[in-house]
Formats: sequence, C-alpha cells, structure tokens
Amino acid sequence: MDYGALGLKVFEALSPLLLAALTWAAAKLAQFIQAKVQSEYLRGVLVRLDDAVLSAVREVQQVTVDAIKSASPDGKLTPEQQAKVKQAAIDTIKSHLGMKGIGELAKVLGLEDGTIDKLLSTRVEAAVHDLKQARAANGLQGTAGAELPFAA
Repeated sequence: MDYGALGLKVFEALSPLLLAALTWAAAKLAQFIQAKVQSEYLRGVLVRLDDAVLSAVREVQQVTVDAIKSASPDGKLTPEQQAKVKQAAIDTIKSHLGMKGIGELAKVLGLEDGTIDKLLSTRVEAAVHDLKQARAANGLQGTAGAELPFAA
C-alpha cells in the first residue's frame, strides 16, 4: 500500500474541513482585533476627555475661583457664582476639545448634544471632588482659606 497516495486522498477529503476551520479562525481573529482597536480608541477618547477636564478645572480654579474667593468676605462662593464658574469650566473643556473632539466624544459614547453638557458637568464635579480630596490628604487649603472650587 502506498502511504503517499493514501495521505493525498485523506488530505483531499479533509481539505474542505481544514479550509472551513481556517476561515472560522481568521474571522474570530478579525473580530478580536476589531474589538481591541475599538476598545483602545474609546480609551484614548476618555483619556483625552479626562485630561481636558482636569486642565480646565485647574485653570478655572487658579484664574477665577481664587480671585472670587479672595474678594469675598467669607472666602466662599455663592451658589450663583458656583454655577457661573462651573459653566466657565464646561466652556473651557469644550474649547479644549473643539467641535471635532466633541463630535467624536458624542459618536463614541452614543450621546446627543444635551447629554454632552451633562457628561461634562458630571466630569467637572468629579474632578473638583478629586482635587478637594487631594488637597485634604496633603493638608493644603485654597488661597482664600476655603477648600476648593465650585462644587455645589
């Protein structure tokens, strides 16, 4: 018996199965790569958003909040001032991201225009909280003697 001919016949019989298995494996690999790329893209967008939020909050704190607090007799912001300062931070974030960045953020997260402001507002509050916690942990206070910016 010729083992070469037998091997060739077995290969001919199994080749459609091998081809199907390779096709399936290639499709699964392509799905995995696509999911990984999307995940990394989303992570990049969120990292850029967090960077813009933190930068804007620090900028507004240093430029606006400290000046208002030092001019205030009790060193605190009124609720109206808090709202204005928070809106200034949101506007600063939007200018940092630009129209294209805001569009990408909305597309990636599946948000509409009204919900982007809510997302940014939430991120601002979280950044303010984190800064307050960091200052408290370090035993620091703001220049006017109060804790930190404009959290309601």
